[in-house]
Amino acid sequence: MVAEARPGESPAAGDTREPPTRWQDVLRYLGPGMIVAAGLVGSGELIATTKAGAQAGITLLWIIVFGCVIKVFAQVELGRYTVSTNETTLSALNRIPGPRLRANWIIWLWLVMMVATYGLLGGILGGVGQSLAMTIPLTGDYVQAIQAPANAATALEQAAVDHRLWGTAVAIATATLLYFGRYALLETLCIGLVFCFTLITVGNVVALQTTEFAIPVDRIVDGLLFGLPEHPEAWITALAAFGIIGIGGTDMVVYPYWCLERGYGRYIGAPSASSDWVRRAQGWLRVMKIDAFASMCIYTLATLAFYYIGAAVLHKQGNDPDGMRMVSSLASAYVPVFGTYAKFLFLAGALAVLYSSFLVANAGAARLFADCLIVLGFLDDEPAVRQRCIATLSVALPLLCLLIFLTGWNPVRLVVVGGLVQSLVLPALGFSALYLRYRLTDTRLRPGRLWDAALVLSCLSLLTVGIFSLTQILSG
Repeated sequence: MVAEARPGESPAAGDTREPPTRWQDVLRYLGPGMIVAAGLVGSGELIATTKAGAQAGITLLWIIVFGCVIKVFAQVELGRYTVSTNETTLSALNRIPGPRLRANWIIWLWLVMMVATYGLLGGILGGVGQSLAMTIPLTGDYVQAIQAPANAATALEQAAVDHRLWGTAVAIATATLLYFGRYALLETLCIGLVFCFTLITVGNVVALQTTEFAIPVDRIVDGLLFGLPEHPEAWITALAAFGIIGIGGTDMVVYPYWCLERGYGRYIGAPSASSDWVRRAQGWLRVMKIDAFASMCIYTLATLAFYYIGAAVLHKQGNDPDGMRMVSSLASAYVPVFGTYAKFLFLAGALAVLYSSFLVANAGAARLFADCLIVLGFLDDEPAVRQRCIATLSVALPLLCLLIFLTGWNPVRLVVVGGLVQSLVLPALGFSALYLRYRLTDTRLRPGRLWDAALVLSCLSLLTVGIFSLTQILSG
């Protein structure tokens, strides 16, 4: 990531830059979507999506595809307003009408979502700890616990410390990296490893079609059509996955922050009546849209691959990733193709994708929470004050994840609950995207009718899934 502008910082006249027109030049300015995609693969694709496939089989493939594609229109619409005004997402959301208490209702709803999201990140930290405990055992007690028979494993699991020690080390290291801002190289490495692991997973899918775990093409086609699973638990997992696959509730809010830091808003310049400003804004918004759709293609491919191996291997084996056996169960989906090498390939890949999610999510959350304190009036809206707050939160938030992880809660359930809560917030974000589009966005930058139709469909879908998630939660 290249930080070229600070969120919420007014651009100077000399900061403007002409938008690229050639594809090779456009590619140089992509990046915010890749950061988000690197974070998405850990919680949504690797854990929630694979678990949904393990529980439902190929039946719910349609909701996975739909969940990846449809949310990008609301994502771009939020970005359109924030980038063209150089205003942060939370500041923009605070303009939405409704009840207010220091800030409006969406800000408070977002805070509730972030609390649940930190439970999700605690679950991801648990996955990182499990991966390291299997790869580099310290005492060997974690490996011994997951290899024990189910009726004898409980006491061993409760006493195991290897994954907790590794989780503690990772959380402290992450807090240090974020505080000193020395994480750019590690983040680039994580993105590269995520890309490689995704290719391995796609290769695993192709190779599975030549084994006993192959899913016939006609069943895959059936999975793309609307259908419901036999077990309600699989439906709840799929709804949770919908909230975090693709661009989830948290990522939809944080994406414009990365766009601002990449410099899109700064290059456009302060809003004005001039035709030059409109031309720059349209050009840089085009770059942002390409960035969003490019990342959507990447994480959709990864999501489909992870769902498929869950449906093809784990579902057939009756193996549902859960608890301390989450990572070891997920690794078994690679055994039919890679054999004895499956463990090492998966652990290296899982460590990369889970840690990249943990790193990127905490970096983004530090910026979000700092902006939230400014919106609520607890901090002055000054760049120096904002940066000091971000540095403090960069230490505090990974340690909060560690505290949640050390409570011993089931990491998979933390991820599922976090995903369900994000599904509940998606309708509010969809409504906000519509309000910004029709009420606040500069009329010269508004999109055409075809885009508007896709945006309305996107927001209606978010509303529908939010209602379904609420009914499932209330029904237990």
